[in-house]
Amino acid sequence: MAIYYLNGEFIEASQARIPADDLAVLRGYGVFDFLRTYNGVPFRLVEHLQRLQRSAELIELACPWELEELADIAEQTLRRNNFSESGIRLVITGGGSPSGFLPTGESRLLVMVSRLQSLPGEVYRRGAAVVTVEQTRHLPEAKTINYIPGITAQLQARRANPQAIDAIYTEAGKVIEGTRSNTFIYRDGRWSSPASDVLLGITRAEVIKLLGEDHVELRDITLDEYRAADEIILTSSTKEILPIVRVDDCVIGDGAPGEHTVALMRKWRELTVG
Repeated sequence: MAIYYLNGEFIEASQARIPADDLAVLRGYGVFDFLRTYNGVPFRLVEHLQRLQRSAELIELACPWELEELADIAEQTLRRNNFSESGIRLVITGGGSPSGFLPTGESRLLVMVSRLQSLPGEVYRRGAAVVTVEQTRHLPEAKTINYIPGITAQLQARRANPQAIDAIYTEAGKVIEGTRSNTFIYRDGRWSSPASDVLLGITRAEVIKLLGEDHVELRDITLDEYRAADEIILTSSTKEILPIVRVDDCVIGDGAPGEHTVALMRKWRELTVG
């Protein structure tokens, strides 16, 4: 049985309860962040917690916990569980509200630790497919608990291609990011990644470091350019570096993970597991 943290208590997962009048339930008002462990150690914990605090700030949600306190709670919760590799989800909810609408500053903190769910190795060897979905989002820089845009985009993508691993947001002919991932393309000897209206992914930042900032261009990427890329990857805590070999009805490259992607995946493995 997994152990969670909820507002000052470590409890069994089945006993974790958010009151029905919490603004997270009534209005979808809250933020979260998710990270994973490698060899049992949280990967880039501080960076994830800083993003959590930034997300709360962007939606004017009270976050009374200091960075060090959040880190201590996350690590204590992790130690109370016994998974070989874990996923750690931190959620800050809007808390109770007499009006049922405006927050009172009494946010709640939930930390959930679970067994890490990884994609099958075959997906990385063969590559995956994505479907592009036109959608405009509010505050994409904040990682909020409101996932209606992501869920509806995923449902639309699965109707178009039941094998699609993710939906890719587009807006006005530009590629933005996946519903739960950032994206990069390799074309004409250079990596590029969308620069604006994206969540600043922690894995994305690490990939940029691995490639070298001078070798990655952060810029607008058109949908036509995306479909014509030599190589494409998605990046996230759970997907890590995932090769994409099909976008909508377009085959990317020769339909298999490209050599630059494979080399980057090897570097990622060296960074994370040695």
